Amino acid sequence: MDLSIKSCFQLNNGVMMPVLGLGVFKSPSGDITREAVKTALSIGYRMIDTARAYGNERSVGEGIAQSGIPREEIFVTTKLWKTDFADPRKGLTDSLKRLKLDYVDLFLLHWPFKGFGETWIKLEQLQKEGLCRAIGVSNFRIHHLEELKKGGISVIPQVNQMEIHPVNTEEDLCNYCRRNHIQMEAYSPLGGEGRLLVDDPRLVGMREYYKRTPAQIILRWNLQRGIVVIPKSVHEERIRENAGLFDFDLSQGDLATISDMNANDRRNYDPDAIDKRPAWMEPKFTD
Repeated sequence: MDLSIKSCFQLNNGVMMPVLGLGVFKSPSGDITREAVKTALSIGYRMIDTARAYGNERSVGEGIAQSGIPREEIFVTTKLWKTDFADPRKGLTDSLKRLKLDYVDLFLLHWPFKGFGETWIKLEQLQKEGLCRAIGVSNFRIHHLEELKKGGISVIPQVNQMEIHPVNTEEDLCNYCRRNHIQMEAYSPLGGEGRLLVDDPRLVGMREYYKRTPAQIILRWNLQRGIVVIPKSVHEERIRENAGLFDFDLSQGDLATISDMNANDRRNYDPDAIDKRPAWMEPKFTD
């Protein structure tokens, strides 16, 4: 599979989305996130993924502004939190103010909170106005996407961002999205903070063969499945390592071996129970 750090997948509306991005979930606002963004862009990353709920949009915007990279070369994603579902225009324009941008490249419904169908139709209008080049969803299962389709929408989501890694491969969802021309994007692609999969002996064996780290092998596994990856790190050496994906290919046998690790072990919150999540787990907005 011939890919480079500049490679993109084409979304169903023609927008080109980089195959690799920097995630900033749990990256603290301030110098740490700003410098991580600048580092990633200097290495060659061209996509940054943030969200209102992460509390670091302002720092992401500062990193982009200070990077020296032209705005049109950077693909910026942010996400709408439930507190703005009734007025997504305000949610997006507030995010744009924090980011100090005129538009984002991708605007996602962060979770399938109650009322997502009505909110989606409002996102379609924001896209028509050019405030976001592409629109999509995050943490949506097949039945959520089917509910959207039956709700009178005129735009099929361009992207579905989901927790995807070797013990949560989401094969059925990925196949559904391929059939419906929805680009899959993997967050927590290495297994999630504090629960990484890189020590699995099957991956250690591949490390010796490919002369690559287990993290690089996992990320490459997703890329070869046609899935965008947004690994999170604030450390330069890890950001560089996570970009070293483009000069090797995994064999079909090794792709299958990694996929066979699946245990349907989702480590983030259950999308079907998101409206029942305890209040203490809600994000505390500081940015």
